[in-house]
Amino acid sequence: MTSTKNPHIVIVGAGIVGSTIAFNMSRRGANVTVLDAEEPGQQASRVSFAWMNGRDKNPRHYHDINRRSVDMWSRLERLLGGNIGVTWGGELRWASTQAGADDMLERLRELQSWAYPIHAVDEAEFREMEPNVEPGAFKAASYTPIDGQVDPIRVIRACLDRATEAGVKLRTNTKVSSVKMVQTPSGQTRVESLDTNEGEIQCDIAVLATGADTTELAATAGIELQHHWTFGATIVTEATAPMFKTAAAVHTPRDTDPMMNFRQLPDGSLMIHGGQHGTNSDDSMGKTEEEVQRVFEAAKTYLPSLAEVSIKEVRRGRRPMPADGLPILGFTESVPNLYFATMHSGVSLAPLVGEFATTEILDDARIDLLENYRPDRFAK
Repeated sequence: MTSTKNPHIVIVGAGIVGSTIAFNMSRRGANVTVLDAEEPGQQASRVSFAWMNGRDKNPRHYHDINRRSVDMWSRLERLLGGNIGVTWGGELRWASTQAGADDMLERLRELQSWAYPIHAVDEAEFREMEPNVEPGAFKAASYTPIDGQVDPIRVIRACLDRATEAGVKLRTNTKVSSVKMVQTPSGQTRVESLDTNEGEIQCDIAVLATGADTTELAATAGIELQHHWTFGATIVTEATAPMFKTAAAVHTPRDTDPMMNFRQLPDGSLMIHGGQHGTNSDDSMGKTEEEVQRVFEAAKTYLPSLAEVSIKEVRRGRRPMPADGLPILGFTESVPNLYFATMHSGVSLAPLVGEFATTEILDDARIDLLENYRPDRFAK
């Protein structure tokens, strides 16, 4: 997207998406600067439940790229030298009503037809797999063995460490307020620089991996995106003994309120998310201390050993959410040196986006698997 032989590429946002792009570009020797408004990973990446999966990703093409990216996590782990907090073990969930069981099994059959490894589990198998989980009313369960979870902050740190060792420049506490445009003699509109609290930063290509801030920054470049954000909160407990025998992620019934998600981090702390990842910020709990306590008390009904555990912190933040739920990836026709990389499922998709975005930007390629996610789909 530029005739410059060694273009200066500025990646705005050092969350898990921006960091994996920077790492992949560093392996190609690219001239890259990464900017973050705070310290890396302190926005959506820190709040994320960080479940790597393709289970609830529709339509089929979106499921397919998530499935492919989950399989790519092992490669990214190897490239980063391991020890980045990846935990495999699959995802386990159950239903407490017949209607919930029917919905679960219908989805299970659909995923099986898509060749996604998932199978039904009866109550005896469930209790054998997770003896520390008390399911209560039980109608059916499903287990997806290829799913995993990860520590996003550890991944971000590893990506940026490797990238900076290879020459990538990292500037923290540098907030971008606007994209500065220029009109070329041929009449083309291009990004010339980025306005920041640290002054103007010149670039040949700008990559917006800015999550919840994407809409506002895109508007300064004259691009309208149907993109918003939702509130997110996760509870992190003090370290405890191993809670789960088999699964990396456990989900309580989707037909019982409040819905909760559990995973145990490598340091032994438990992460709890209550509510949904919907398009309405009210779907997610944790805005107030009263809501946090309600979720935590409800969690104890499923994990009785939590009675002896205290909350260490509550992580709150904004989660990016394109209007149609699908990623926004690629250059725009109106500003051909402005690349977007924002999505809700940043953790699941990070390995794929890191590699694919690097290829598209450095090689002026257009990857057909990303055609459904181009930012120009929102153009009026």
